[in-house]
Amino acid sequence: MPEVVKPRRGRPPYTRPVKQMVSLRMDIDVLEGLRATGKGWQTRINAIMRDWLKSQPPES
Repeated sequence: MPEVVKPRRGRPPYTRPVKQMVSLRMDIDVLEGLRATGKGWQTRINAIMRDWLKSQPPES
Protein backbone atom coordinates (compact mmCIF):
# COMPACT_ATOMS: atom_id res chain seq x y z
CA MET A 1 0.00 0.00 0.00
CA PRO A 2 1.46 3.46 -0.93
CA GLU A 3 2.41 5.82 1.87
CA VAL A 4 -0.06 8.68 2.39
CA VAL A 5 1.65 12.08 2.60
CA LYS A 6 -0.30 14.75 4.41
CA PRO A 7 0.07 18.30 3.07
CA ARG A 8 2.09 20.61 5.32
CA ARG A 9 0.06 23.32 6.98
CA GLY A 10 1.02 26.71 8.27
CA ARG A 11 3.81 29.11 7.48
CA PRO A 12 6.80 27.60 5.69
CA PRO A 13 10.04 27.47 7.66
CA TYR A 14 12.54 30.24 6.93
CA THR A 15 16.30 30.13 7.23
CA ARG A 16 16.27 33.49 9.01
CA PRO A 17 13.47 35.57 10.51
CA VAL A 18 11.98 38.06 8.09
CA LYS A 19 10.42 40.27 10.75
CA GLN A 20 10.85 40.72 14.47
CA MET A 21 8.13 41.53 16.96
CA VAL A 22 8.69 44.78 18.87
CA SER A 23 6.82 46.82 21.43
CA LEU A 24 6.45 50.49 20.53
CA ARG A 25 4.77 53.34 22.39
CA MET A 26 3.00 55.83 20.12
CA ASP A 27 0.80 58.86 20.63
CA ILE A 28 -2.86 57.80 20.71
CA ASP A 29 -3.92 60.13 17.90
CA VAL A 30 -1.18 58.79 15.60
CA LEU A 31 -2.09 55.18 16.32
CA GLU A 32 -5.82 55.82 15.86
CA GLY A 33 -5.13 57.61 12.58
CA LEU A 34 -3.06 54.70 11.28
CA ARG A 35 -5.65 52.13 12.35
CA ALA A 36 -8.37 54.19 10.67
CA THR A 37 -6.65 53.64 7.31
CA GLY A 38 -7.95 50.07 7.43
CA LYS A 39 -6.54 46.61 7.08
CA GLY A 40 -2.78 46.53 6.53
CA TRP A 41 -2.00 49.53 8.73
CA GLN A 42 0.98 47.76 10.33
CA THR A 43 2.45 47.03 6.91
CA ARG A 44 2.03 50.70 6.02
CA ILE A 45 3.89 51.71 9.21
CA ASN A 46 6.77 49.48 8.08
CA ALA A 47 6.79 51.13 4.62
CA ILE A 48 6.69 54.64 6.15
CA MET A 49 9.63 53.84 8.41
CA ARG A 50 11.60 52.26 5.55
CA ASP A 51 11.09 55.38 3.39
CA TRP A 52 12.19 57.63 6.27
CA LEU A 53 15.36 55.59 6.78
CA LYS A 54 16.22 55.91 3.08
CA SER A 55 16.03 59.71 3.36
CA GLN A 56 18.48 59.89 6.27
CA PRO A 57 22.18 60.42 5.60
CA PRO A 58 24.42 57.69 7.05
CA GLU A 59 26.24 58.64 10.23
CA SER A 60 30.03 58.75 10.11
